[in-house]
Parts: sequence; structure tokens; C-alpha cells
Amino acid sequence: METTIEAITPRRKRTFAAVPTAVIAAVVVGDVASTIIAAIAHGAGVSHAFPPLQFATYTALIVLAVIVGSLGWQLVRSRATNPSRLLTRLVPLVLLLSFVPDILVGINKSETATTWGGVIALMAMHIVVATAAVGSYLHFLPVRSTNVRRDS
Repeated sequence: METTIEAITPRRKRTFAAVPTAVIAAVVVGDVASTIIAAIAHGAGVSHAFPPLQFATYTALIVLAVIVGSLGWQLVRSRATNPSRLLTRLVPLVLLLSFVPDILVGINKSETATTWGGVIALMAMHIVVATAAVGSYLHFLPVRSTNVRRDS
């Protein structure tokens, strides 16, 4: 029996419109979900004066995060030997690291009207935006994986 390793080509060919489409889809879904989270947080008593939960603030940050994420996704997708495996490790790590500034805001109270409820809402926003981005990237910018196949 011989073992070979082969790369699986992505289901969809990369087109010029794939990256902007992936970004727009992720931003829209992430922004809608974040707006819901902000509304729930405000309903639970988080002040409207807390800047990170204001629509213009989190929307701008979502756009920036999704664009940077798509660049990283494309870099891994085009250069890694096994992009699927690397992304499986990299995405959770980046998500965990994204909580650090939120926790520091909570500890330092560096934003107006900071509460831990607001900080938790921000962390929830990170999760939904990351989920929207990864889902969009997987759909519009699929990654190849490396499979081991045994010939009989």
C-alpha cells in the first residue's frame, strides 16, 4: 500500500469579486448581530454613553476587522501547506487575543460609562463577527485541505 498526499482544489474558483463579496457579507451579518447584542446590552442597563456599543463605533471596527481578517485568510489560503489546519488553530487564537483590549477597558475603565456588562457585550460581538467572517470566507474563499489517501 502506498500513501500519497494530494491537495484538494477549492470547490469555487477565486474570482475578482470573491474577496469584496466575502467582506460585505461578513460585515452585514456581523453588524446586524452586533446591533442586536448592543440593543440587548442597553436593555440590560449598559449606558448608551459607552462608546464601543455605539453603532458608528462598532460598525467601523467591524469593517476594519473583517478586511484585515480577509487579508490574513487570503495569505494563509495562498501560502500555507495545509491552510485548513492552520486556520483551525489560528482563528480561535486571534479571537482570544481580540478579548485582551476589551478586558483592559474593563479593568482600566478607559472608556466613558464602562461596565463589565458592556465589556461582555463587546466580547460577544467579537464572537459573532468572527463567526460571520469565517462563515463568509469559507463560502466565498474556500480553503484547500491536505488529505491522506491509501491506494489499495
